[in-house]
Amino acid sequence: MSRLAWPLIVCLLFAAGCDVLDKQAANEYEAATKKWNAGEYQAAVALYTELVRQHPYSPYADNALYWVGVTQFLYLDETSKALRTLELVIKRYPNRDMAPAAQFYIAQIYELGYNDYGRAVEEFRKASESSDRDVREKSLYCLADNLFRLGSIEEARKTWSRQISEFPKGPQSSLAYFRLGTAAFSKGDIRGAETFYRKALENGSDRELSVKSTFALAGCLEADDNLREALKLYRQIEPVYPNPEAIQIKIKAIETRILKKSY
Repeated sequence: MSRLAWPLIVCLLFAAGCDVLDKQAANEYEAATKKWNAGEYQAAVALYTELVRQHPYSPYADNALYWVGVTQFLYLDETSKALRTLELVIKRYPNRDMAPAAQFYIAQIYELGYNDYGRAVEEFRKASESSDRDVREKSLYCLADNLFRLGSIEEARKTWSRQISEFPKGPQSSLAYFRLGTAAFSKGDIRGAETFYRKALENGSDRELSVKSTFALAGCLEADDNLREALKLYRQIEPVYPNPEAIQIKIKAIETRILKKSY
């Protein structure tokens, strides 16, 4: 046999071996995911972990490790373990698809698991530079949210503005417009807040956010002495407002103000 044929044969055998291993890893990943979907989280973690151990270079390895971390945090009350697992995703598979999602989840753990908003800001900053557009948009929103919580209102405003500049029609855009309205209102910029709340209503399809935006917009109109328009909006959301007593008090108060102005 020609010497030139040997490298080709070796490559073909290697490729065949990889296909077999990838198929095995795929089967193991499917089995673990079935356990996860059935609510058998400990068993799922064990299977995902074994997959990573046996097939560390498989296309499924980063996904499996990511879901180990998510499950540890959400369902097994193992926050510190979850953090280490997700950090391992980034360390081992920095160029794989799940690395940006792992970085975002690390930031969420500091925010929701530890209430460490300062560290959450650091981690969301990293995630906000991701090439993954979905992760970047969500991270920009959460980064601004944590900045606002820490009292850095101007930086939060700039971050939400960056978000809607990059993703004007993105899934998080209506939330960003709503929070920009909140930031503007907190600084006494009633007209600016009104503009942002209207944008939130234009972009949003979420019913709860629409109700909140309408209530906030009505508050701006009320503060600007545009009472009839405010009353119209309060009445519009009255049937679906979660606190019926509060909305009725608002309506009665404005009706009284309108009546007094008519004297």
